Amino acid sequence: MLLHHPGKNDVKAYLAMEKFVEDGKIHSLGLSNFYVEELEKFLPQVNITPALVQNEIHPYYQENDVIPYIQSLGIVVQGWYPFGGRGHTSELLGDSVISEIAEAHGVTSAQVILRWNLQKGVVVIPGSSNPDHIHENLDIFNFELTDEEMQQMNRLDRNEKHDWY
Repeated sequence: MLLHHPGKNDVKAYLAMEKFVEDGKIHSLGLSNFYVEELEKFLPQVNITPALVQNEIHPYYQENDVIPYIQSLGIVVQGWYPFGGRGHTSELLGDSVISEIAEAHGVTSAQVILRWNLQKGVVVIPGSSNPDHIHENLDIFNFELTDEEMQQMNRLDRNEKHDWY
């Protein structure tokens, strides 16, 4: 169960969720839309370390300071909007750098983005109701991005957040 975003009563809400873990009704807890500053304030006030932190992560908004911090705490990082989110997907999938990398591997831009996240240790949750896209999103384990390609992807960061909570 995830606490969706920091707020006035986030600690109180999380502590209530902890009781459901203690009662065996929930197996694990997580957070969404928490960054370094929020985590530094929040974590000392709770008893159960979140299993994951879910944040917006895509090539134009990479959170390169946040990801290693969360991972250093032993918490899984999960990226939502891996393709940039509503209204931004076509721009991201059509990015020339991503497209060139995709062509070099004989895969799609979407597969490159998902693979890039996985190689950074980020679990991704792409959404699709299209069966072909769902199968394509799963077919990312037969290639690996080179160090240079990872660096090319990392240079795409614009600190461009597409949704705010």
